[in-house]
Amino acid sequence: MDSIVFRRTGSVAWLGLNRPKQLNALSLEMIRLLRQQLDEMAQDPSIQLVVLYGEGDRAFCAGGDIRALYDAKDEPNLDTAAAFFSEEYALDDRVARFPKPVVALWDGIVMGGGVGLTYGATWKVATDRTRFAMPETGIGFFPDVGMCHALSRMQGGLGHYLALTGESVGSDVLLAAGVANGWLASGERPSFEAELVKRGEQGETAEQLQRWLNERFTPEHRPAEDVADFLQRVQAYFDSPSLSDILARLREGSTRDPFAAKALDILRQRSPLSLAVTFEALRRARNATYREVLETDLNLALQFIRRGDFVEGVRAQLVDKDRRPRWRHADLASVTHEEVEAFFEPITHLSIPFAD
Repeated sequence: MDSIVFRRTGSVAWLGLNRPKQLNALSLEMIRLLRQQLDEMAQDPSIQLVVLYGEGDRAFCAGGDIRALYDAKDEPNLDTAAAFFSEEYALDDRVARFPKPVVALWDGIVMGGGVGLTYGATWKVATDRTRFAMPETGIGFFPDVGMCHALSRMQGGLGHYLALTGESVGSDVLLAAGVANGWLASGERPSFEAELVKRGEQGETAEQLQRWLNERFTPEHRPAEDVADFLQRVQAYFDSPSLSDILARLREGSTRDPFAAKALDILRQRSPLSLAVTFEALRRARNATYREVLETDLNLALQFIRRGDFVEGVRAQLVDKDRRPRWRHADLASVTHEEVEAFFEPITHLSIPFAD
C-alpha cells in the first residue's frame, strides 16, 4: 500500500497521508514522497491549489514515527534521527513557502509532526472531530517542527499551556485563537471535497479557488461554542514569563480551581528537563524567524536523544507501555540553568536541506 496517495482533479491536486492504522504518522518514506510531490507541483503551472488530508476517519496525522527513532537510538552519530528530523523540517518549510495555496484538512487527530507539516498552509481547516495537540513533553521531548515559532506568539498564555501540558484542544479553541482559519462540519466534508473536485475540473485558477474558499470559511460557518472561560483560566495561570511563576500560580489555584489542579498534576507527570528546555525554547523563539526556529529544533532534537529523556519517555509510553517513565530529574528545582543551556549548544555537522 502506498503511504502517500496522489491524485489530480484538474487544477486541484490532492495529497493523502495513507497509514490510517498508524493514525497517518509520518515515516521518512512519507516525508520524502511528500517533498518530491510538492517540488513537482511547484513547477507544474496547471496545478493551482494543493489539498493535504489524511486517509481514514480517525486522524489527519498523529505525528512522526518516533518508534523508528527509538529503535535507532544507539547509532553512534544518530544518522537515522538526523536524516528524519532534517528532512521533516525541510518539508515543513517547503509547505510554508509553497508558491501556491495549500488547504490542510485537520479532520480528526492532528498532533506533533502533523501540526508542523501544515503550520504554513494557507487554510488550516478544523472540524468537530479535530483534536489538536503538541504532546511531546509527555515523552521527554519538546514541541519541535518549528512550532515554538507559533506557540511563542500565541496570546494569553495559550502557547505555554499547549507546549508544557501537551493537552489537546478542539476546533472551538483553535478558531477562537486563530490557530485554525477554517471550519468544516465533518458531515459536510464529502460535499466540500466534491465542490473542490468540480471547481478543479472546471480549471479554476488559484485566485478563483481562493475567493471561493474565503467565502466558504467566513466566521458565519464556524461553531459558536463559548471558550472564553477556558481561555481566561489559561491566561490566569500560564500567561507569565517565568516557568516557576506558572507553577506557583497553579499550586495556589489548585485548592479551589479544578482546572489548575488538573494542569498541575499533568505538569508533575511530564519530564522536568523537557519542561525547562521547552520553556527556554519558547523564550528564544519569540525573536527568531521560522527557519531559525527549525534550525534550533534540529539541534535540540538530537540533544534530547543524546542527553535528554526522549529514549526513556518513548520506552515508557510506546515500547514497554508501563506508563512509568524514570525521568532524569525528580522535579524542576533540580534542573540547572547550565543543563538547559547545554541543549542549545550547536552540533556543527547538522543542516536542513531547505529549498532555495
